[in-house]
Amino acid sequence: MAELLALEEALERVLGRVRPLAPETVPLEHAAGRVLAVAARAVADLPPFASSAMDGYALRASDTPGSLAVVLRVAAGSPATEA
Repeated sequence: MAELLALEEALERVLGRVRPLAPETVPLEHAAGRVLAVAARAVADLPPFASSAMDGYALRASDTPGSLAVVLRVAAGSPATEA
């Protein structure tokens, strides 16, 4: 019976024989579970303006002087016209 290899030696033998596969183009619906051959880069920032990930605010009622006025309403995806 052949002697067992140490893990390090077995790994070295396997990794010494593997080669990267050639890149291939596949439709997006067949790309799940695959790895990109090159890094993906966006050609434009979206949205094209500074935007927070979440809208709204939070505070404790005890920290307010009473009711607070809404000073500006901004639709989702639209930039604010005031700061």
